[in-house]
Amino acid sequence: MNEATHKLFMLIAAISFIFSGCTGTGNYGTLQRDRNLDRMFLSYQVLPDYKYYTSGGYDKPNAILGIHQDYQLVLGLWQSIPNVDSNQIKKWVNTIAPEDRGAGHGYFASYILDPEGKQVGFWYSIQKFTVIKFLEENKIEVYTPDLIQPGDEFSSDSNRTGPIILR
Repeated sequence: MNEATHKLFMLIAAISFIFSGCTGTGNYGTLQRDRNLDRMFLSYQVLPDYKYYTSGGYDKPNAILGIHQDYQLVLGLWQSIPNVDSNQIKKWVNTIAPEDRGAGHGYFASYILDPEGKQVGFWYSIQKFTVIKFLEENKIEVYTPDLIQPGDEFSSDSNRTGPIILR
């Protein structure tokens, strides 16, 4: 094998290795939008057998996450909320009502499905998408929503100085 052929072979092998790393293992979940789940939130229902989490603050979360008790969430930036009842759901829903984000924006309810399509949780957020990874031992990693949400990019406060603080 001459030197040029050897280099070409090594280049093809390196590119193949890089692309094989991009394909992943297929252990990703999906969100399935569900209007009935929207209605459940708007009627302040608590799903039994689910552990509740919030992102972006307890009083005004930018997402509410429910994970079935058979699974364990990798917390990251999620805050575990024990003993959630309908009064807590009502407080969250009334605080994060769609109209406080401006026209055309609103919260979306979706079921979290595992790679086989089994329902394992739910997502209620202004953001319609996220990354859901299924790890070993029934652990789930769910990325939190972006900290800057639609309508927050620009401020009417022309006297702002200093750093921009993400909410």
